[in-house]
Amino acid sequence: MFPTLTKPVFIVFFATDLKTGRFIRTMTRHRFNHAAISLDGMRTFYSFSRLYIDHPMIAGLVVESPKRYLMTGKTVLRAYKIDVDIETYGIIKSHIEEMLASKRDYVYNYISCGTYMIGRRFHRQHAFTCVEFVRDTLVSGGVLFDDHHHRVGVDSLERELSSCGYEMSEGTAKDFLKRTPWGEDPYLDDCGGRIAVMREASRRLYRMVRG
Repeated sequence: MFPTLTKPVFIVFFATDLKTGRFIRTMTRHRFNHAAISLDGMRTFYSFSRLYIDHPMIAGLVVESPKRYLMTGKTVLRAYKIDVDIETYGIIKSHIEEMLASKRDYVYNYISCGTYMIGRRFHRQHAFTCVEFVRDTLVSGGVLFDDHHHRVGVDSLERELSSCGYEMSEGTAKDFLKRTPWGEDPYLDDCGGRIAVMREASRRLYRMVRG
């Protein structure tokens, strides 16, 4: 009997060294403020986050480079390694690729950040927080069970993965991440002047509210 072939999926929680990250950790009282998923050994990450370093309100689905977390040298991470079979890996990969094919339509779910504090998730078809995206992606592959009603937070997902007994590693970003190219990550790109920024932020806000 041949052994089952598996591939690793990494779920990574970050404590970032930016003002927004510190603010989120203060409000939630949790050690980590951001979550992402990696399918290539933490050389790239998929998440919902700000697209540009200077504009936190322009946020959505993004392919993150590790360089985001290596810029200050103070980012701490906790990574869970989930070994899945080839079929499950393919489902998860396809789920992400389908979203990336229309990534301009996906926006960050700021309203869900507010309702999180009262224990609820605010559902919108094309709007997610980072942790909602990560958990829904794992649900798409059957790794976790669906839960439409309760809040999805970094703390709750981290506890859920911990209780499953997945292999966990923790340390600084410098300890774990390599300086790969920026690739598709627009983090340091110039997104235009003030009018262009306001227009794009307004478009994304409208998309989030409309659902």
